[in-house]
Amino acid sequence: MSATAFGVLLGLGALGAAAGALTAPSLAHRWGPGPMMLTALAITPLTQIPLLLGSPGLRWQITIGAALFLQLACAGAAGTTQRSIRQIITTTGMQARMQAVSTWLTAGVRPAAALLAGGLGTWIGVRPTLTAGTFLLLVPLVVLARSPLRTLRQMPDQATAAPGTAGEPVPPTPPPPRTAAAAVPTPVHTEDARQNGSPGGDAA
Repeated sequence: MSATAFGVLLGLGALGAAAGALTAPSLAHRWGPGPMMLTALAITPLTQIPLLLGSPGLRWQITIGAALFLQLACAGAAGTTQRSIRQIITTTGMQARMQAVSTWLTAGVRPAAALLAGGLGTWIGVRPTLTAGTFLLLVPLVVLARSPLRTLRQMPDQATAAPGTAGEPVPPTPPPPRTAAAAVPTPVHTEDARQNGSPGGDAA
């Protein structure tokens, strides 16, 4: 594969990731976020087959490019949806920590995975290493298939999210009930008071 063909192939993959992220909301609304993510994770290992069977030639370059487009489209759709779910169900004060842990787990493992892939490719060969990587793509599918998320038919919203999460703000504290102002007593003018207050009356 020439450098130009390789660059075009990677560009197709990037377009697939963008397409998956842009269509994720409509797909999740139509099929449900759980089934949509499950389907995307089931398709992903199948997109590795052209890479495992490919050989030099324009036909295989086009096939591998289309498979990469589909693979990253599935990854974009599933990734966008699961991140949205995490943001909705995580309390506002913990969202930054949750995202930091997720980023550390996904991005932090890449250098180790690259070293492992390079070592296996040198030791057992490229195709066996790619085959092992294809089987590893089944792990998230199995995890999601055994998770309650597989039956999630709609995105969590204010009706299902707990108060204080990103989906629903904490309701304001109601103001205390208003009490009636204390009545100002009016003086009672008795007959004795009128006499005492009259000129010449008893001041005591």
